[in-house]
Amino acid sequence: MRKSTIRKKVQAIVLYISVIALIITGTVGILGMRRIQEDSESALISQMENDLKAIIEAKSDFADSELGRDAGHIINFSQYIHELYTNPQNYVPNEVLPCRRETEGQTVIQRSLLNQSVDVNSVMDEIKLFGNLKQIWAPVMESYNGNLFVVYAAAESGFMISYGVNSLEALPEEGNTEYYYNFKSRPWYKEAKEKGGVIFTDIYSDSYNRGLMITCAAPFYNAEGKFAGVVAMDMLIGNLYNSIVNVDLGKDSYTFLADKTGKIITPGGGSQMISEITKSLAGTIMAGKAGVSLSDSRVYYAYTPIKSTGWTLCASIPESVILDPVRSMNERVIFTILSFVGAFVIIVLLAVVAARRLSHKLTEPIIALEDDVKKIAGGNLDYRAEIRTNDEIGDLAKSFNDMAASLKEYVKNLAAVTAEKERIGAELNIATQIQADMLPRIFPPFPERKEFDIYATMNPAKEVGGDFYDFFLIDDDHLAMVMADVSGKGVPAALFMVIAKTLIKNRAQMGGTPSEILADVNNQLCEGNEAELFVTVWLGILEISTGHVTASNAGHEYPAIYRPGEGYTLFKTKQSPAVATMEGLRFKASEFTLNPGDDLYLYTDGVAEATNSSEELYGTERMLDALNHTDGMSVEEILRTMKKSVDDFTGEAPQFDDITMLSLKYYGKC
Repeated sequence: MRKSTIRKKVQAIVLYISVIALIITGTVGILGMRRIQEDSESALISQMENDLKAIIEAKSDFADSELGRDAGHIINFSQYIHELYTNPQNYVPNEVLPCRRETEGQTVIQRSLLNQSVDVNSVMDEIKLFGNLKQIWAPVMESYNGNLFVVYAAAESGFMISYGVNSLEALPEEGNTEYYYNFKSRPWYKEAKEKGGVIFTDIYSDSYNRGLMITCAAPFYNAEGKFAGVVAMDMLIGNLYNSIVNVDLGKDSYTFLADKTGKIITPGGGSQMISEITKSLAGTIMAGKAGVSLSDSRVYYAYTPIKSTGWTLCASIPESVILDPVRSMNERVIFTILSFVGAFVIIVLLAVVAARRLSHKLTEPIIALEDDVKKIAGGNLDYRAEIRTNDEIGDLAKSFNDMAASLKEYVKNLAAVTAEKERIGAELNIATQIQADMLPRIFPPFPERKEFDIYATMNPAKEVGGDFYDFFLIDDDHLAMVMADVSGKGVPAALFMVIAKTLIKNRAQMGGTPSEILADVNNQLCEGNEAELFVTVWLGILEISTGHVTASNAGHEYPAIYRPGEGYTLFKTKQSPAVATMEGLRFKASEFTLNPGDDLYLYTDGVAEATNSSEELYGTERMLDALNHTDGMSVEEILRTMKKSVDDFTGEAPQFDDITMLSLKYYGKC
């Protein structure tokens, strides 16, 4: 059979493709034009509705996330004030003065009274207790970069503490030593008190001409759970407003924000009723649901509620803006198709003539390159192709030369790279062994003690992890137990774990309650903690002779306690913040007693948050159910059973977090 050359193939392909493309292009263009006319308008409108709805919902979600951050701060403030009322002995009284002229322009904390009938001396102790609010207000104020105007707490007993820039607006009148402000008449106070939760006021213009402002407020309660006042903060939200409504939808289109009453909010503070713009759709837009509707005036409106505030975000675009491009496009498409068919006929004729000449010029360097590539492929990595054409063939020749050089260099470096990977793997294995050696691993650890039995395990998610456990005798009658989880994973968490474990053990052996131990360790870990790591800790001290346990929970999982006849239940107490989150923290204490025959189970969140391939969590309910099937088992068997239960649940899903557990059986005096 006669060999078909590349030259002939190129000529035939050019001819065939040209003719077929001409036939297909003409046929598809004529038939498709009719279909385009029928479908383009409805398709474009449908796409517009989807895009407009997606844009408006994304803007609403953004606004909710920003306002949710504000609500979170207010809730934290309310809880902190409740803590002040509940445990005033834990806080140092701080004097709070009225507004003073010499502090103008400074960010200060100052007081005011409801009216002249309030005796400042009768509420002075409460005012000084509220002076502690500055330590949580100040960092929040700084994080807002000037958008948080003022934070204040108004007490039902008749005084208000505020923190912000002193502008002398709250100076006492001549002849008075105190500034009086009837905050109980303000909407933010009354609404928050009535709702009993977080509220947002409507947007209003700042009296200092700084722009749009909103107030977020929430009630707070005293130690008896009775209403004690409202904490609030005034925020400049011009940037948030602009980011919501600044959407370019094209000619004659716009976006606006309406409050709960149906008034359109504008940056200058003016407003008009939404019904004046949308007419027949006013009720639909303000119904609190998302959607896209067409008004009587042939204008599309996309609208969605902002859940945090009850406002409505709305965008409009005239129907004509959408359809005009389609109508003009149809005419241009017809002209384009006819022009293209005529031009293509000419191109086909020219291509046939040019194909013969180009095929000769194209194939000559290809044949030469074929010979060069055979030599390189035969293993001669020092050989280089000699093709120098200024086209793809030349680029291909250069690529083959580069490939040969790269292969040669790769072979040279492969041995070095392999050795380096083996070295890194060996070092990680050593790090894993070092970390494991730091944890108690000899069981039973106290064979001479018959009053209890204890066992613990740690399975890291990576080569090294951030979980750790510890237990040690402080003296002959006191056993310390630690279960902790460092934020993060890998080597940084492991290093932080080593420091935290060492500090906790050293401090515990000096004596003191778990709360005192964690407070000292917290201050030490906060020093130079530029990586901002923290650790959740459950620390308990067992009095071996009585079974009495004093403990402190710093943001960790609740322990599970087994009592004969009752099974395992979670021992829930108030948690303190995690260790190393903030210097000067105080940690809450809790107590319980283990009777002979009781068990204690400690664990990290890697147990409850273990996830299977369906994204389901193992959870505390499954954990308690598995524990309640371990009756009669030893402490070692309990932990092996629990690990198997977690592994059976997760299946082949990867382990994302360290799994650490400790089990203690208390027998009492023997």
